[in-house]
Amino acid sequence: MNAGPIGAPRFSAGLLAFSRIPFRLLSIGVPMGPLALLETQGRRSGRSHRVPVVLLRSGEERWLVSPFGNTSWVLNVRAGSHVRLGRGRRLRSIELTELPIAERAPLLRIFRRRFGAIPFVRAAFDASGRDSIDAFAAEADRHPVFRITRTAA
Repeated sequence: MNAGPIGAPRFSAGLLAFSRIPFRLLSIGVPMGPLALLETQGRRSGRSHRVPVVLLRSGEERWLVSPFGNTSWVLNVRAGSHVRLGRGRRLRSIELTELPIAERAPLLRIFRRRFGAIPFVRAAFDASGRDSIDAFAAEADRHPVFRITRTAA
């Protein structure tokens, strides 16, 4: 994987083609386990963008983790974009709060353990699911984590 603008990774053509499958299924409303569509408003264009994301549930809370770093959706959220989450036509407005780097390690470990069987997730982390919290803390600055703080009805 090559680094793209602002440190965001560039993905191979094969990976991008493969990612279209869950995107299309989610777009027509097919449930895909922890996958959901995240819709953000482009920070420069103002246009709507949708991307499949993995929804992490831990206790009563829900989180979005960007295993691939400062991707476009992360930058759009940070720019104050209107954010919606769901599948098909059932997208609901949500608010996201980014966790400080110092608080990310426990959630990154859970994320890596739970979704590490997915090759793309496994490749995004230096730490393995068996590593200590310290190993995840060492790379926490590369993996933004957002808590879903409010879901509109």
